[in-house]
Amino acid sequence: MRKAEFTVGRLESRVTAYLVDDLTPYGGLHPRHGALIVIPGGGYNHVSARESDPVALRFLAHGVNTFILHYPVGDDISREKPVDTLEALVDHLVEHAQEYGIDPGRIAIIGFSAGGHLAASYATLRRGRNISAMILGYPVITSGDKAHTGSFDMLCQSEEERRLYSLEKRVDSSCVPTFIFHSADDATVPVDNSLLFASALAENGVPFELHIYPCARHGTSVGTDEVGIRNPVFAGWFDNALRWLFDIWDYTE
Repeated sequence: MRKAEFTVGRLESRVTAYLVDDLTPYGGLHPRHGALIVIPGGGYNHVSARESDPVALRFLAHGVNTFILHYPVGDDISREKPVDTLEALVDHLVEHAQEYGIDPGRIAIIGFSAGGHLAASYATLRRGRNISAMILGYPVITSGDKAHTGSFDMLCQSEEERRLYSLEKRVDSSCVPTFIFHSADDATVPVDNSLLFASALAENGVPFELHIYPCARHGTSVGTDEVGIRNPVFAGWFDNALRWLFDIWDYTE
């Protein structure tokens, strides 16, 4: 494993990269690995550590290069919208694909909670440019009746922005294939958020896979002792998502 850090965007937001360190016979990293951008949650108020390294390292163990984005939160949002920062990171990975040993045709994003909203914002408002797949964990989606109001209070400066960022209304046929997981009893971000987004994907003919688990606290992440919330049933999302992602990428370890 090789760890690297760099910055992207106008605010020089930090990115932590975990890279598979396999070399070609002639030196340099082998450009065959997929790249997964990890976008933790935190209500656009902070970036959750529970959904950062524990997630990135699980995927790294299966040969996926991972890039954790510490996107603008809080007052920084007024200076750069998080979706602009994410776009800068995607462009950076395409430009530096050989340096990181990744296949630029195999770039995906995974977002949790508000980070799921950021991922879905890129997939809808920016049409998912240069990404091939998206994974959403208990995502914030709607600014309607089932909204996580705290996230929209931090992100949006007007009612017009709240309507723009109600992402179930922004899906069209250009959206990338999507894997979604949530718990039915999520008391922080209602499961309706995932159901609304899945319904919009279905209406627009976008391939998706949806898993609703019976019970899990919001922010359960990988559901192991490592993140302090052990939930073996909910933790099953990882194996399902990995299988799904490798099918999308036509990739084997």
